[in-house]
Amino acid sequence: MVYRAIVFVIAVAAGAIAPAGAADDLRLPDLGSAAGDTLSVAEEKRLGRELIREVRRRVPIVDDPELRDYVQDLGERLVSRANTPDMAYEFFVVDSPAINAFAMPGGYIGINRGLIEETRSESELAAVMAHEIAHVTQRHIARRMANSEGTGLQTLGIILAAILMGTQDAQMGSAAAIGGMAGAIQQQLNYSRAHEREADNMGIRILADAGLDPEGMPRFFERLARATRHQQRPPEFLSSHPVTESRIAESRARARELGETETQESTTFGLMRAKLLVARADNPETAVRHFSADEGAFGLDETAKRFGLALARLEAGDPDRAEQGLRALLEEQGEHAAFYIALARVHQERGNDEAALETLQLGLDLYPGDYALSIHAARALLRLDRPTDARALVREQIRRYGGDSALHRLHAEAATEAGLDYEGMLALGEHYYHKGDLRQALEQLDRVADASQADVQQRSRAVSRRQAIREELERREQ
Repeated sequence: MVYRAIVFVIAVAAGAIAPAGAADDLRLPDLGSAAGDTLSVAEEKRLGRELIREVRRRVPIVDDPELRDYVQDLGERLVSRANTPDMAYEFFVVDSPAINAFAMPGGYIGINRGLIEETRSESELAAVMAHEIAHVTQRHIARRMANSEGTGLQTLGIILAAILMGTQDAQMGSAAAIGGMAGAIQQQLNYSRAHEREADNMGIRILADAGLDPEGMPRFFERLARATRHQQRPPEFLSSHPVTESRIAESRARARELGETETQESTTFGLMRAKLLVARADNPETAVRHFSADEGAFGLDETAKRFGLALARLEAGDPDRAEQGLRALLEEQGEHAAFYIALARVHQERGNDEAALETLQLGLDLYPGDYALSIHAARALLRLDRPTDARALVREQIRRYGGDSALHRLHAEAATEAGLDYEGMLALGEHYYHKGDLRQALEQLDRVADASQADVQQRSRAVSRRQAIREELERREQ
């Protein structure tokens, strides 16, 4: 009965956000028996790798390279100050207005864009991220999974269902449709009060050690609880992380125990939040009006407000005024990768890809190897019919940071346009693998492994990856 309820909730929640048919093709890694000792770090990492691919199939992930790079950098800044097990953390943004964040086995941490839009400072956003990091470092997830009742498959089903529900806006009908069952499943998923307290305390210490304001945690919790006090259904974050007056008081006392700390917040937080708010606006003209307001639009500082106004003007079809605003920011505030990317968009809007590439290369001269600048430059090179140069740029990013689905997709496009068809198929296979579509990945690898025209190294790579992916697929289908 429990398992049927889980599958029903997954189907309802996934139906609101996933491609048609995805809810009917549920695949979860098998935990085996829930009895016994806490999962080892190696087991947790394996489960995390397999579960994240299921999440990527079902949850809309923001593919904006700037936002992806920012949350990963901020997350790594926090992780560097955490007493963490041997985990390679990955932070990603979910394209959902719901105010929520969640940690998964193996150090995968998702942040809804609604959370970024709701926070008012980098320290507030980092407070939530540090809290989730603490759940991983203290092995709360692994301990909860090992101690849960029922089979491992049910446990992972509960986790996936909760993640899907956590992407639903509490004000939308899709959330209301699953509201009754959500409570029962959330009860099974919730961390204990002791775990929440421990994550708060650890998160506050991580914040302070990373040069961020430890008061960001109680400040955000208090403001969010106050703003949503009279809502019929609170944000998913408050459902999974209940905030009481005593908890706010405890976190504030803990922050004050640390004494005065020197806070170093980056300008990037405001710029990325402004970018999200422009994209969220009903239409570009509305965004222009909001960002033109005299009094702090959306609670942004002046630099972020002016950046948002420039982006809104660009979206509204006014590239000239957008360029004026961006060049003024460059002159007054100094170089920032986001300013160069936005200026390149202005040139692209005018149909001048040469000028766009030149602007991005100026940015790369200042920030060599920057992830977002490199991706935008590679796309500009492809538009200019320079796939060999685009391929070199993307391959360097993969060597530096490891591949993600966006990088592998771009690699596939560049290699194919450069006439390297089998390299392109291998890259496309990796793209599908990282997206969680293992069958499509195998289809690409089969084409290379069975091709006599492919060179020995390519066929060998295809055979090796095909075997590994087949084994993973078999584990999922057991």
